Amino acid sequence: MLFFSAIICFAQEDLKEREKQAAFDPAYSSYSRKKPAYVTLKSGEKIEADIKDVDRKKGQINEVKFIKPNGEKLRVKAEEIVDLYMAPSGMEKLQQQSNFINDATKWGKSDASKYMNKGYTMYTNQMVSLKNKKKEAEFLMQVINPKFSQYIQVYADPWAKETMSIGVGSMKLAGGIAKSYYIKKGDEKVLWLTKKDFDEHFSSLFMDNDKFKAKYADHKFKWSLLGVYILDYTEFKAESGELANSK
Repeated sequence: MLFFSAIICFAQEDLKEREKQAAFDPAYSSYSRKKPAYVTLKSGEKIEADIKDVDRKKGQINEVKFIKPNGEKLRVKAEEIVDLYMAPSGMEKLQQQSNFINDATKWGKSDASKYMNKGYTMYTNQMVSLKNKKKEAEFLMQVINPKFSQYIQVYADPWAKETMSIGVGSMKLAGGIAKSYYIKKGDEKVLWLTKKDFDEHFSSLFMDNDKFKAKYADHKFKWSLLGVYILDYTEFKAESGELANSK
């Protein structure tokens, strides 16, 4: 019994460490007025400018107003932008993003490590139907799994509800997790994935990889382990020689 207890204990510790590695970035709604943003337009032009204002629809960015160093004002719609790197406001929030793997091969984009190791948040242009109900439109969406986003990208849902958190008095011991995210696998359309619909989409997201299927054949999957599943899937694909090229 002691032997099996030790095995279970080690397995739980391994899972905890894996969860740390696969943790999603915080979803931010703020931006710094003290640090410039870096923008790549569909025209190929790259811009470094301060952010004056951000317009959103259902929490997702559909327009950004910039001020260039020379004082020129720009008003750019999401449909004109490829990607955007901007810093959240508050040094404590920047510090939350400092624990990334310092290896450019782990990132979905070649510029990501350069900006995000400095505390920047990555947004990319996506065509999406908000909550799978609205007419498709282009938005700038925050990538919250940039370390392992080569095959499956996870985007923040700023309006997501959270699971119940655990606390004693005013002390929060275990925080709630979002009940929904936007997910894009390969060239498929962006999917609004919710906790209650996870069972329905688990197979199509992950079970096309033999190594993943073997590991999780008898597993009762959990919403709280979504990041772990995506990290495992990414590593299994890489081991099979299917490493996606950085975009």
